Amino acid sequence: MAGNTNLPYRRLCRRFGAEWTTTEMVSAKALAHGDEKSLTLLTRGEDEVPIAAQVFGCQPEILHRAAEQVEQRGFHALDLNLGCPVPKITGGGGGSSLLRDPVLAARCVDALVAGCSLPVTVKIRAGWDEASKEHTPRLAQKLEASGAQVLTVHGRTREQKYSGKSDVELIRSIVAAVNIPVLGNGDIVDLDSARAMWATGVAGLAIGRGALGRPWLFAELQADLRGLDPPPPPSPAERMELLLELAVGVVKIHSERVGMRIMRRLAADFFREFHGAAEYRRRCTQLSTLDDLRQLAAPAEAVTAS
Repeated sequence: MAGNTNLPYRRLCRRFGAEWTTTEMVSAKALAHGDEKSLTLLTRGEDEVPIAAQVFGCQPEILHRAAEQVEQRGFHALDLNLGCPVPKITGGGGGSSLLRDPVLAARCVDALVAGCSLPVTVKIRAGWDEASKEHTPRLAQKLEASGAQVLTVHGRTREQKYSGKSDVELIRSIVAAVNIPVLGNGDIVDLDSARAMWATGVAGLAIGRGALGRPWLFAELQADLRGLDPPPPPSPAERMELLLELAVGVVKIHSERVGMRIMRRLAADFFREFHGAAEYRRRCTQLSTLDDLRQLAAPAEAVTAS
């Protein structure tokens, strides 16, 4: 979710009913050394309550120092990422690489707990590969014993990355193995998939890719929890208003040059259900200025989503 869970996007999700948000994943080593670019990723709004900062790393002493940095910035929880499958992260021993070393993973949680007074939460995957999945409930127990107060479980292995299906039965087994709340993650894209995840006994849902280009998914899920009919999705014109609001916010944080590079990917998701979506998404890859996006969005406002 790097590049996606920025402050403006989190605000859109909260508007539609997200109850808890998390920053982009930040290097603990960079935080410990005061890297300005990494600190920018921890930009949060005073209206974001509660919000967690998510860090990655595999060196307990570095994580301890990073925890101090996070607490100083007024976050409400600290989340350790043991789920990222990207080789750049796992190659350095972080992310889902720690799934293969439960002892070190537990020491990393110990270090975060010792480094701050914030609740420490942990994001994990189903395992490193299919063969290791049977050991994941035991890993979850180790993390709980080290002080993790919540676990978020993505039902795919690192080997799967984002292919295949999220294993809801594995999530169910982790719920049964620990005494702390477990949040289910993976393939939650609509009411049916959300209900299937709730059926595992999880305490909540963690939604990432399912909300890209559709922050109103949270409003649909909130209505369903209350036994209400889901609200109608925003009209094409309303979607374009949300997209432009997002772009203005991203540019405000990063500058127009950097911000619009980020928006090339984010904007494409908002056109997913539009007639001619492929062409709109192609043009998103060429965005350089806010005016470029305004010009692209203007005719799209009149298009009926399929």
